[in-house]
This record gives sequence, C-alpha cells and structure tokens, in this order.
Amino acid sequence: MEFLGVGYQELLLILVLMLVVVGPERLPGVAYQIGRAVRTMQQYARAVRDEFSDEIGYLEEQYKTVKGEVDDARVSLQQQQRAWESDLRDATAVDLPPLLPGENGSAASGGTAAPSAPATNGSAAAPAAAATPEPATETAAEETGDKPSAPPMVF
Repeated sequence: MEFLGVGYQELLLILVLMLVVVGPERLPGVAYQIGRAVRTMQQYARAVRDEFSDEIGYLEEQYKTVKGEVDDARVSLQQQQRAWESDLRDATAVDLPPLLPGENGSAASGGTAAPSAPATNGSAAAPAAAATPEPATETAAEETGDKPSAPPMVF
C-alpha cells in the first residue's frame, strides 16, 4: 500500500530520520503539529471543493433557465415566421384572368380546347400582344444596325 507514492520502506526511513533529527522528546509534538496542519489543509480543500460545486450548480441552473427561455423564444419566432409567410402568400396571391377562356369562361382544363374568338374589351388580347414582340420592330433594328436593348435584370 502506498500513500502519495510513498511505500512502507520510505515511510519507515522518514520516521527514523525524524526521530534522529527531532529527537524522542519532541517527536510527539511535531507529529501532532503535522497532523493538525494536514487536517487544516483538508478543511481548506473541502471548502474550496464545496464552493466550486455550489458555483457549478448555480451555473447549471442558470444555463437551464436561459436554455429554456431561448427554446421558448425560438418556438415563438418560428410560429411568427410561419404566420408571416402565410400572410405574405395570401397578400401576394393574384387572381389573374384566364389567358385562354374555355367554353364556360374559365381556363381550358388540359390546354386541348381551341381558343375562342378574341374578347371585345381587349383585356385578354393585351397580355398576349405584350408577350410576343412584333417582327417589324426587330427587322427595323437589324436594318439600322442597332442592337435591341437587353431586358432589365431582376434580382
């Protein structure tokens, strides 16, 4: 059995040296003082250990409290984000008139129905005209050597 890396032989050697150096009369008093010093150091070490353990317990409690608050805030923010996204989808939903009206005025179901006569008010013809460029404009630009302008960049 070893105590702090000191075996029986080393301990016996230390006791013999103390007996020779201190003397048989003062040896019990020195042993008492050494024991008291070791006990005091143990009390200090215990106090420091208890203080650290109290502080670590306090920090763990604070961590759990803050983590709970952060989790609650995260859940609240996610719910708010979902609500805003839903509101944004609802606000940006645009009801456009059908480009190719069907027989009953709704859009053709499969795209196989033939287009009907053009509308008289011009509302359905205007988007179709804007979507296809006129060939006369392109040929005029080619004849003069001008390049057509680039479409605007959208980010």
